[in-house]
Amino acid sequence: MKKGLKKIKKHIQDFASGDLLIKWGVGRQLGFIFYCFCLVCLYIMWSLMVESQLARVQDNEKVIADLRINYQQRTLDLVGMNNRTRIDELLKKNHSTLHGPVDPPTVIKAR
Repeated sequence: MKKGLKKIKKHIQDFASGDLLIKWGVGRQLGFIFYCFCLVCLYIMWSLMVESQLARVQDNEKVIADLRINYQQRTLDLVGMNNRTRIDELLKKNHSTLHGPVDPPTVIKAR
């Protein structure tokens, strides 16, 4: 029984002190272990960058949808304005330099 406890105690001491790694010959593989560690770090960084880009794309899609709605509302408002006076009032309200035509439209006759 004491031999079994001594064996377990020896294995725990070997593991805690790092002697187990030396016995297994891990020192020869440190370059490969470091390479694998770098690959895992790069994979994690890459996935985080992709996730942030996807979040940015979703935010931009929301903004574009809001802009489309705003554009359609303004288009409907302008189409609904068939009174020239309302358009002139809006131009004055927005301090626009546009003004109505001075001469009446000319009719072009086809031959």
